Amino acid sequence: MPRENDFYRDNLEQILAFTQGRQVLTVTEVGRFTGLKDPRTIRRHFPFSDSRISAATLARCLCGGSKS
Repeated sequence: MPRENDFYRDNLEQILAFTQGRQVLTVTEVGRFTGLKDPRTIRRHFPFSDSRISAATLARCLCGGSKS
């Protein structure tokens, strides 16, 4: 069984605080959270589905987890 990354929970906590508890973020919100400006860059780095990404997936990606 794979072990959870040490920073996953920290990232998830920060994301949920940023979104005030919402579990799904838009491309614009991910840009504001990460500091990335170009939506094309944001979409290239994170696995969006219909221009949305879950907080859990974003947290996993930010700590070096799989993009899938």
